[in-house]
Amino acid sequence: MSMGVGLRIGSVVSTAVVASNDPGSPDPIVIVRDTVLHMCPDGTAILGGSAPHTIGDTHTVSGFLPRVGDPAGVAVGDGSRYRAEDLVAGAMRCLLRECEPLPDHGGRTGGAPDIMATYPTRWDSAAVAALRDALDYADMSYLSLVSDAEAAAAWFESEIAERPGQLVGIYHVDDTGSTVALIRSGVEAGKAFRFSSGGSPTAQIATALGAFGWLPSNLDAVVVTGDGLIARDSAAVHGFAATIGEKFDVRCVVGPGPEQTSALGAAIRAAGFNPTTHRVTPIGLPPSYDVTEVIDAVVGEPVPSTSATPNRAATRTQNPASAAAVVASPARVSGGTAVATPPEPRAVVQSGEDSDSASRASWLVAAAVGLALVLVAIVFVLFVL
Repeated sequence: MSMGVGLRIGSVVSTAVVASNDPGSPDPIVIVRDTVLHMCPDGTAILGGSAPHTIGDTHTVSGFLPRVGDPAGVAVGDGSRYRAEDLVAGAMRCLLRECEPLPDHGGRTGGAPDIMATYPTRWDSAAVAALRDALDYADMSYLSLVSDAEAAAAWFESEIAERPGQLVGIYHVDDTGSTVALIRSGVEAGKAFRFSSGGSPTAQIATALGAFGWLPSNLDAVVVTGDGLIARDSAAVHGFAATIGEKFDVRCVVGPGPEQTSALGAAIRAAGFNPTTHRVTPIGLPPSYDVTEVIDAVVGEPVPSTSATPNRAATRTQNPASAAAVVASPARVSGGTAVATPPEPRAVVQSGEDSDSASRASWLVAAAVGLALVLVAIVFVLFVL
């Protein structure tokens, strides 16, 4: 049996999918959590739900996905700053832990199932490199990365497309605008196009096509996906699809949950699907976003803190999904898994007043040390010599 795991950290919700592309296999398993990371005082992290009751302060952080690659980092709790890409890696670790237990077979090379994570299509190469570095730093180098658009196209070509190698447009809408990507034979045909909110979806797609000398008639299909609050407006998302389909006279579909489609496609890719060589082999559909349950945390008794400082990540094991060590009791938290956070946050370069304060403090320390040495020398000369 061939299996794959797909992960997606979204701006509002995050998704994990475990799927198999073997005929007759069960429908994909979908896990959805709010993109809210609770940093506990014992060094664990919980994704989704409400902050647990702990002995010591638990710091909650959200909205970190758009900050990936920002050298200023993200302020958490008492003013500590984490790199946003490290927080995304920690969220992925939490999602992956919820997929356990995974079998030790089913991967493309015969070992554990392969794991593929998506990133926003609009990201530049620097942001993707920052996430890759954070995953490697957190001992998660076994995760492969793919853009949301390429993953969404894999879902379409695996489940719906009549033939391989089609030109598929991915129209992704979020709370700040939209992104248009063109996928041909499973890979992006050039860069993605980012548009501010308020424009016509057909005009935006036509602009992207025209940049490569194509016409709307060259499109085989369009897949509409979403992220953020707009993705929860089913009428709006399906309205975009209807407009595109009618204007261009092209097949236009909305995936099984606008925010879940890419995670499902990533799992399909991880399971070994290749759009250029494989025939259409549907793996079944998970529940739509409208009925997928996002469970809030059930808070129990206070969890004793085992340490005042974050623990380092657990050592990677033979089973990649087991690399996150559970510290808090799962019975105390439902709707979010407590796992060891990535290695201690790397230093974030400060600027402005913080840097000036640090410089002044260093100068004062150096002056005090110098004065102490002078006094010691004077005492030595007077009383010893």
